[in-house]
Amino acid sequence: MKKTLILGLLLCLLGGGPVWATVQPPQQVVQETSTQMIEALRSNREVLRQDPSRLYGLVHQIILPNFDFNLISRWVLGRAWQQATPDQRRQFAQEFQTLLVRTYSNALLEYVDEDFQFLPPRGEVSGNEATVRTEIRLSAGQPIPINYRMHLRDGAWKIIDVTVEGISLVTNYRSTFASQIRSSGLDAVIADLRQRNAELGR
Repeated sequence: MKKTLILGLLLCLLGGGPVWATVQPPQQVVQETSTQMIEALRSNREVLRQDPSRLYGLVHQIILPNFDFNLISRWVLGRAWQQATPDQRRQFAQEFQTLLVRTYSNALLEYVDEDFQFLPPRGEVSGNEATVRTEIRLSAGQPIPINYRMHLRDGAWKIIDVTVEGISLVTNYRSTFASQIRSSGLDAVIADLRQRNAELGR
C-alpha cells in the first residue's frame, strides 16, 4: 500500500501560471503533465532500468519542483515541526524527500504500463484548494482510487497530500515518525533517514 501511495505522489506532476487568471484548471494540469512523464518513462525505460541515477534525476527535474515539500514535511512531523530548529526542519525535509525518490522511483517503471484514468471533478474549483480524482485500472483486480489534494500558492498549483483507497500519505507517515520521535528524538530520525538514503544510493 505504501508503495502505491508514493507512486501516486510521484505521478502527480503539477504546474501553474504566474497569476490566477492564467492558471490552468487542476485537472488539466495533472493530466497533461502526467502524460508527459509517462511518455518519458516509456521511451527511456531500458536506460533508466540500467542507471537508476538517471531516473532519480528525472524525478528531481520534472516532479519535485511541483510539490510543496515544506508543507508536506511540516504536516508529516506534526507537533515535532513546531519544536524543531530551522536546521532540523531543513534536514528532515531534505532526507524525507530523498527517501521517497530513491525508494519509489523504480515503482514508476513497474506501473507505467497500467491504465491511469482521470475522473470528473466534483464541483467547481474555488479558492486556493482543489482535489483531482484519478484511479489506476490494473490488468487484474479492482481499480485503485487516488485523490490528489492541491493548493494554489505563488501562482502555481502544488500537491500537498495524496490519498489512496482512503489512506493519506501525510497521515501514514505522520504515525510512523511520531512513534520514532517519541522513542528516540528527531535527530535520531533524521540520522536514520540519512543512513537509509546512503544505502539506497549505493
